[in-house]
Order: sequence, then C-alpha cells, then structure tokens
Amino acid sequence: PTTTPDDIERIYKLAWKLGCKGLTVYVTGSREKVVLETKATAQAKEPKPLMLFHEEKKPRPRSLQGKTYRVETPVGAAYVTINWNGDNQPFEVFLNTSKAGSETAAVSEALGRLISYILRLASPVSPMDRLREVVRQLVGIGGGRSMGFGAARVRSLPDGVAQVLQEFIDEMEKPGENDTESPTARKLPEGQQPLPLIVGDLCPECGEPTMVNEEGCRKCYTCGYSEC
Repeated sequence: PTTTPDDIERIYKLAWKLGCKGLTVYVTGSREKVVLETKATAQAKEPKPLMLFHEEKKPRPRSLQGKTYRVETPVGAAYVTINWNGDNQPFEVFLNTSKAGSETAAVSEALGRLISYILRLASPVSPMDRLREVVRQLVGIGGGRSMGFGAARVRSLPDGVAQVLQEFIDEMEKPGENDTESPTARKLPEGQQPLPLIVGDLCPECGEPTMVNEEGCRKCYTCGYSEC
C-alpha cells in the first residue's frame, strides 16, 4: 500500500470539514466485502480453479490397436477391452459385463469411462504409470463372494479388472511373449467344469448380483427379496 499516515490524517480532517457523520478507512483488498473497490482488486479476489493438468483430455485418434480379455468375476463374465496408441501407451478401457440397462452394466460403463479419462488426461505422468496406479487402487477390493482360488481368485468386478490391467501391463513390457489365451480366463484346473452360477442384476437389499426376472417379477436368489 502507498497510503501514508499523513494521507489518513487529511482524510479525517476533510470528513470533519464536510460534516460527515461517519467515516471508514480501509486498505483495498483487506476485506472480503466492501462498499467500493477497483475492478482489478475484485478480480484478484475471485477464487481460481485448481488446475491439475495443463489441458483437456487428449483427442481420440480415428483408429487404435486393442486387445479384449475375458475374466470370470462374481457378477459374471467380464470383457475388458484395452486400446493403446502408437507409443504403446494405454489410451482407453471399455468394460462389458451384462445386458444393457442393468445396474451391473451401468457400473461397468462408469468404471471404464473413469479409467479412460485418467489415461487421456494430459499429464507429465505416463499413461502406463497411471494405469499401474489404477491397478493399485482396484486390486484386492472384495465383495460378497469370490471366484476361483489362490492367485486366480477374483474378489469382485474391480478386482478382476485390476488383474486384467496388470496382465496387459506385463504383456506390453514383454513384447513377443504374449500368450494367445488370456491367463485370467483360465480359472479352473484342466477337466474341471465351473459350477452353475446365477448372474443377474445387483439386488438393492443384499447387493448380490442375483436379481433376475422370473414370471414377470424381479426376485433375488440370494436373500429372497422380491419387487412384487
């Protein structure tokens, strides 16, 4: 501030000579709400948005290379498609787990969109490193039940997606050594058949993916909840 004590003294004397009943002296910008202030001061006080990245998400090329993995999860078979750009960096992820319009399909689409958005944001962190962080955040998330045993155990849809993403990372870092069949799809020993599994929508009562349409009514085979 360039205002001096002598300036303040002259202001008070002028107010006394003019017969003012009240007087307020303050430094511009020292208060959130004031009667008068300059436009520059008002603009300087406006909150600035937090800029996490330097620009909007990267535009999608017309065509990309990709791979689709199949993995068994507690909500049924999930198909995870990962596309990458010319630098062999992951660019986007699509998830398909159930019929369109179901809650499971909505959750899958949302998960894929968020992962894709993270990969496409402009950042000094490489997309592959960002995908590793996605794996770290999703792997091990548990649900009401699991599929498989040991290292092949899939605890939930996010956990199954994380295992596929990790497999993709490993394959991209070892070119020429890719298997023709996805290891995440081989959950059972040779000759062993999977147990029958009822896969439907998510039950609003117990949260299990066993809400199915039967005789014109939606019923949960886990807890018995019915919408009829």
